[in-house]
Amino acid sequence: MQKIKGLAVLCASGLAVAGMAAPQNAAPVESGVTIRTTVSEVALDLVVRDKKGKVVKTVKPGDVEIYEDGVRQQLLSFRLVSGPSAQELAPVPGATSGTTKPLSLPLKAVNVVCIVFQGLDLNTKKWAVEAVREFLKSDLPQDSWVGIFNLGARLSVLQPFTTDRNALILAAKNAFAGPTLDFVAAANTVLSMNPMVVTADEGGIHVSGGEINSAAIGDVNVETSASANAQRADLASQNRQFSHIEASRQTDQLVTMIQQLATLPGRKTILLLTPGLTSTGDPDRFHKILASAAKANMTFYGVDAHGLGENSTAMSSSAALSHVVALSQQQQGSTGTSTATVAGVGSVQTTPTGGAGQSMALMRQDDELRNAVRGSDPQATLRALSEGTGGFMIANSNDLRKPFQHIVDDLDTHYEAIYRSSTGKLDGRLRKLEIKLAKADLTVDSRAGYFAMPDLKGSPMKPYEMVALMALSQKPEPHAFDFRASAYQFRPQGENSQFAVAFEVPISNLTATPIADQKKHRLHLSVFGLVKDGDGQVVDKFSQDSSYDVADDNLAAVESSPITYSHPLNLPAGRYTVETVVADREGRKVATGVISIDNPERKGLSLSSVMLVKQLEAVVGQGDPTDPFQFQGRRVVPEMAASLPPTAQPYLYFVIYPDKSNAEKPAVQIQVLLNGEVVAEQDADLASPDPSGAFQVVIGGAPAKPGNYELKVTALQGNDSVEQSARYSVADQPGAAAQP
Repeated sequence: MQKIKGLAVLCASGLAVAGMAAPQNAAPVESGVTIRTTVSEVALDLVVRDKKGKVVKTVKPGDVEIYEDGVRQQLLSFRLVSGPSAQELAPVPGATSGTTKPLSLPLKAVNVVCIVFQGLDLNTKKWAVEAVREFLKSDLPQDSWVGIFNLGARLSVLQPFTTDRNALILAAKNAFAGPTLDFVAAANTVLSMNPMVVTADEGGIHVSGGEINSAAIGDVNVETSASANAQRADLASQNRQFSHIEASRQTDQLVTMIQQLATLPGRKTILLLTPGLTSTGDPDRFHKILASAAKANMTFYGVDAHGLGENSTAMSSSAALSHVVALSQQQQGSTGTSTATVAGVGSVQTTPTGGAGQSMALMRQDDELRNAVRGSDPQATLRALSEGTGGFMIANSNDLRKPFQHIVDDLDTHYEAIYRSSTGKLDGRLRKLEIKLAKADLTVDSRAGYFAMPDLKGSPMKPYEMVALMALSQKPEPHAFDFRASAYQFRPQGENSQFAVAFEVPISNLTATPIADQKKHRLHLSVFGLVKDGDGQVVDKFSQDSSYDVADDNLAAVESSPITYSHPLNLPAGRYTVETVVADREGRKVATGVISIDNPERKGLSLSSVMLVKQLEAVVGQGDPTDPFQFQGRRVVPEMAASLPPTAQPYLYFVIYPDKSNAEKPAVQIQVLLNGEVVAEQDADLASPDPSGAFQVVIGGAPAKPGNYELKVTALQGNDSVEQSARYSVADQPGAAAQP
């Protein structure tokens, strides 16, 4: 029988991989403190609207039915929350009990605010930025996320959704950092001038038209040369010929924007800052736009970007209407140059009459009438869009505080319904919700579901944790790639014990995205664990999200290594499961697994789990004395493969926790069993204990000949003894790979 030589030391936690740059966005590892929560009441926010998108404020408790996973729930209380004020919580008649205290499962409405710029120019962009600044001064509801967009041929993101108001203001300001064509002033010029007319007589060919009505137009080029007039006249002709195309273009932009924003969660508020919208004159298509917006839970608030001013496209459109009036008068037999009076503007010169010029102008009369009516009030379409989706329009005002406060009040108007979940278990699973209303002409918006999670450590769920919970709620659970996970027990503390959950993710199973201009590849993964007690209740969670940059010339070497992660947990005596999720965020793949933990209550002499060690590493930075994997500046990397190649050289690691009431020094015995037969044993000497009084032991040279092994460790102190084992197998082929 062989003797085996005793050594000493080691350990650590964190996320690490050889040959990589430091992890980006790496969160610190939390200490494993377990908090139990059993509250099963849910506070659900509801927004009820009528057919026109208006928020309804007269719903009664009896008008609402709430179903969770298809089962109707008992409604305990119901109230309307409107702006800064709210009704008192009113118990529902017939409910057995209710509560007015904050709940552990508040399902608050998600408010998504989209600030959209459309068709702005030099005159309106400054006003629009100031309007955004004023809006962001408002006291927005707590769960409000604001993004800034520009609506052109497509919806462009200027600032992704955030709650950082400074970032939003900066994005709005930078949206107009470059030179911008003064489209509105040009449009005013075109709409209020005469079309180009070419006449011929004995004196030759004469070009007229394009004259400016300077009384109606401000801040535009009023040059009156023949060439300037001709250019403006040509623009006027194009505008009259293609205005229906511009209206169709703007309509298409609205349809595209609604389709893009419809995928966002929650209530969607669109603050549309624009000089106005041109109508196509097609009511059926416009009604379809309103229906699409209502289906997407989208409310528009149109903001006339002109603010309060004396010049607008409406005034120039009035000039165009006056031009049509003058043409009609000419049909009654008038000759010579015609004039028309525009309210607030004065006398406007119209098309010269007589001969070819009059005939050509009269031929265009029907087209010009349609164009003038279509553009007579560019605010009308914007107002119809706003009011048709439950919002309102802000126009002719430089004092935006009151209308913006009205928008904020609308954002925070909802009903709060409280019910006790019939499931009664906070197991982290997805609960699907369905709301039914007594009145068929009303629609309701609320969360489509929720994850039944307790309030753990006061920590909100991170987005990548939500993805992990969704994966755990799928049937069957996804497993797109292989990884290893194990739980090791350490430090018994009275009724509690410390466990360390360790992950090993082969880099070859992850997606490495090339970054060509930087000659590197990026890996990005998140690790998540959901801890449940024997009743299936969630008692803890942990996670970490990290990305790594790997130089191209180092990628091949790194792919043969794993990424490792470990996390400590403090658990009372009992049985537990840890549901694990690893997400390859570059490859958009998810894998799940489960670990079982049996944690009996221990007193007196104790022994940690006995584990194989793949390698010993130096601890980077300051060590953590509470981490069971750290000792004297070194780190234990556990070997989690059940089958090893014959070239492996594993270590053995364990910790002995003596009974502090016993003065005798502990001792340790080690046996090696190959295929069930004892082939080696040794009594190993223990070095000095660590500051806590525990003895950390590393044994080198664990056997690696082909076969099935059990390494049995027995700790002794006086008459007390405790035993733990590690099992593994060694393949009989040098090239055999370890199995997960």
